[in-house]
Amino acid sequence: MENTEEKVCPNCGKKLFSYSSFCDICGTKMNVDVKDTETIVKIPTFWDKNKKKISIAIVAVIGILAMIFIINTVQAFSLRKELKRGWSRTEGSIRCVLDFSDDEIEYKAKISYTWMDTTLDILDYKVVSGNKIKVKYGSTWRTITIEFNDSKTMMTVKPALTSVEEKEYWFTY
Repeated sequence: MENTEEKVCPNCGKKLFSYSSFCDICGTKMNVDVKDTETIVKIPTFWDKNKKKISIAIVAVIGILAMIFIINTVQAFSLRKELKRGWSRTEGSIRCVLDFSDDEIEYKAKISYTWMDTTLDILDYKVVSGNKIKVKYGSTWRTITIEFNDSKTMMTVKPALTSVEEKEYWFTY
């Protein structure tokens, strides 16, 4: 152990090597000069190496999700507005009407005499996307696709709301 400088413990007086951080007899911490310590090399972690890329990716994903949410919300609002316009169709001498409120569909039959008008069913519904609603039949929710013609005067409902048909057509009144 040539050319090794020694330190003396200020607590117990034990001679120590210059690189000692603690006294091996009493445990007292030694004042270590920076020049006496080895250089500690910090190995960069995955996060340190890719922090900027990861941050950009997170912001991009959040931005995309926000845009999807906003687009879906606007489309759902637009669909709800269109549904509330009032829809009917004629079957012989009976005019069938769909009246949409915020959360219910009232299915009515109107005959030439208003005192004979009849509510046939009231169904709970909710808009789930820009062209889909869920309608509750008993305890079961069924997904219904809504499509409008270009002038939004005709609505196609798939599957049919009021029959067992594949689809039905309703018109604004």
